[in-house]
Amino acid sequence: MEFNQPSYSLPTSLPLQFPELIELENGIELYVLKDDNDDAVKLDIEWSAGSKYQSKNLIASFTNKLLLSGDDVMKASEIAEKLDFYGGYFQHEIDRDHAGIALFGLKENMSKIFEIFTQAFMNCTFPADQLEKERAVALSKFQIANKKVKHQCVKAFNQGVYGEKNPYGRAATEADFGRIEREDLLAFYKQFYLNGKPTLFLVGNVDDDFIRQLRDWSSLMVSKPVNYELEPLEQKTGHDHVIVPGAVQTAVRIGRLFIDKKHPDYFQVQLLNTLLGGYFGSRLMSNIREDKGYTYGIGSAITVMEDAACFFITTEVGSEVVKDAIQEVKNELSKLINIEIPEDELTVVKNYMAGEFLRNADGAIAQMENFKNIHFNQLPQSYYSDYLEAINTAQPSDLKKLAEKYFQFDDMLVVTAGA
Repeated sequence: MEFNQPSYSLPTSLPLQFPELIELENGIELYVLKDDNDDAVKLDIEWSAGSKYQSKNLIASFTNKLLLSGDDVMKASEIAEKLDFYGGYFQHEIDRDHAGIALFGLKENMSKIFEIFTQAFMNCTFPADQLEKERAVALSKFQIANKKVKHQCVKAFNQGVYGEKNPYGRAATEADFGRIEREDLLAFYKQFYLNGKPTLFLVGNVDDDFIRQLRDWSSLMVSKPVNYELEPLEQKTGHDHVIVPGAVQTAVRIGRLFIDKKHPDYFQVQLLNTLLGGYFGSRLMSNIREDKGYTYGIGSAITVMEDAACFFITTEVGSEVVKDAIQEVKNELSKLINIEIPEDELTVVKNYMAGEFLRNADGAIAQMENFKNIHFNQLPQSYYSDYLEAINTAQPSDLKKLAEKYFQFDDMLVVTAGA
């Protein structure tokens, strides 16, 4: 009996479902993605309150962590117990640009869950005992991380790529933990949360009463525009080394300032990044891990933020093979620039990326995350379809030109951290 292999073709569009926009009070936007197949609800509330807005290191992260730490009526433990009683819980979310709270629960209890959140959030007093508890926990984690070569390497790399004065490059020190005062958190909370303009992202099948509850809450927000100034980006090149006494491994990070998602070259440059170090079968993994045995893992990535973007390669290797590993990275970049990618290898990468696109669009919560990427990066709704088209039509000759433009080793900063 003969079996005919089914025909295969790369997807040409992503089945992205866009949420409904509901205008709340004070210009606050609510994006709602209905999910009739699940009783679970997720509500993301995000502010422009990331670390780039802070005037003192750690203020943004401490404020976000302690948003539900207690008020004049409830302690943190009581807030957690009440949420748990209704099957709800929350997660803190913060990066350099945004910060917020994600609330989870079943649709029949979301009204009560949000009511508890509203009481705790609107009246947060940042109790001194909770601040000291968080200070102790965060400091302990920092001290442990600070001994690791990866932590030291990332800190030095960010300072070298973005500039030590730029918010994306600034790094906390151990002394900064002792400088945080309760008044700092209250001031940041009032300016960027109570007086900020949040954006809400709701996934689930909620009723109109819950939407009215969100509208009532939004009327309490002042929603003033957030103003901030960034120091200019100042990328270094060359090689910086951070001494970490007693380290057996050496962390390596190589990269440069890069283009963002709105740039017309971004799609196909991301394909180059995937081929180079963006998945397990990448060239860097095949060479430096599988062939040379210098590391357990190596990869590359493109990080895009609101005011900067960065390409980097990262790994940890034995201290005796650092120079050899860096040379092999240099060799792989040179191959991208000077030799056209074989069609069979390019097909494998295209297939992998298409599969990842489809996997990351599975389910309403994943769909909302894709939309948040479009919303915060101010991208067109055709972004993912445009992305797939650019990947599908990428030719070896075009990719070779892009590699020559963006992946020159001499344009990059090399940072190592080890003995």
